[in-house]
Amino acid sequence: MSVITSIIHTSPLPANEGIGFTPISLSISFQGSTAQSAQSSTIPLQVTILLPREFGGQVVPVIRHISWTELVSNFESQSVPQLMIPFLPLPPSFNPLSEASWSVLARQVESWLVDTIRDVRAPEWAWGCNTFWMAFIAANPDFPQGPWPNWNPKISLEGKFIESWTADNLTIPADSPLNQDILDEIRTSIWDDFQLIFTVPPYL
Repeated sequence: MSVITSIIHTSPLPANEGIGFTPISLSISFQGSTAQSAQSSTIPLQVTILLPREFGGQVVPVIRHISWTELVSNFESQSVPQLMIPFLPLPPSFNPLSEASWSVLARQVESWLVDTIRDVRAPEWAWGCNTFWMAFIAANPDFPQGPWPNWNPKISLEGKFIESWTADNLTIPADSPLNQDILDEIRTSIWDDFQLIFTVPPYL
């Protein structure tokens, strides 16, 4: 049996009759693989929450979870719990009209895909690629024309968003500059789609 212990922190949260705790979103991924075949379609995992002794009997942790299969399925119906995604929620400083904000997000998603997910066959890989391309195009709206930064070649030009984008923009002349109004319009459109994907009722 493998046992991993980690200490995480929360912060006080004003409640009706005193002080509560701020909810925590926890994401668990798995590295490595096994040659042993699974006897069941589900693998039981035990998760234990240990509160400091002084809060015992006063505060009760409630654990909710969602599998990546459900997460990807929810994505198809535009119902993804954003707190389950490592690079979300976006910071307050994120500006949907800013190239720099989208560039940072694209790099974060790329790093998550390549360094954490790794397996291109995993359902979260396809989901993450779509998210990456939305951020990448918002940062580089003249793609595939004009200058744009290299990305990890492991991330292919596949997925509903990027395939639609390249098909619609291959006919645009390379020497046709995009003025600020057009850039804002493109980023606003992508931002609207992005919010639809990650807007859900409170998960906790």
